[in-house]
Amino acid sequence: MNFIGTKIINLNRIVLTKFYCYDYLDFNEYASIEEVTRYLTWYKHASIEESKEILNNKFSKYDSSTFRWAIRYKENNKLIGSIDVVRLDKNSESVEIGYVLNPKYQNKGIMKEALKGVSNYLFNQVLINKIYIRCIKENIASYKVMKACGYITIPYFKSENIKGKEVLMIYTYLDRFTYNYLLDERYKK
Repeated sequence: MNFIGTKIINLNRIVLTKFYCYDYLDFNEYASIEEVTRYLTWYKHASIEESKEILNNKFSKYDSSTFRWAIRYKENNKLIGSIDVVRLDKNSESVEIGYVLNPKYQNKGIMKEALKGVSNYLFNQVLINKIYIRCIKENIASYKVMKACGYITIPYFKSENIKGKEVLMIYTYLDRFTYNYLLDERYKK
């Protein structure tokens, strides 16, 4: 596994970069919407100050084992979401990814583009063996992104406590072998 940290990933309509302290207004624009955070493990931001604090104290801090990208729309360089490694297991060389997108940019294939870019980076540069993604069962849009990117559903649901409620989770995964031998060419389209 190569601990090379977060590098810029330049894609078709978006560029994936690090977060910066000045991103707080764009960050707050989507992080303060209840509907956006409904299926996430974190609550909506109560204020611009909260978004600013999270950026300053966590999201803008990087080291060689941090894999956290701001999704920026190339047309206007606006921060529209994030995709990051939320769990890293050095022993199995596997990670779990989480992602979120501003509703104004949803249903346009942007998250699919971001997930493909990050998957390629993690498999071929970081040399991760397996990527997991989980979502609450009712989060059909997120599940469709996973499936469109070739992620394989683990055939069981797991009950977890998210924000004080028991919910059923769907788990998917993709391994480096499957990606490199079955999906690599499809990802380039």
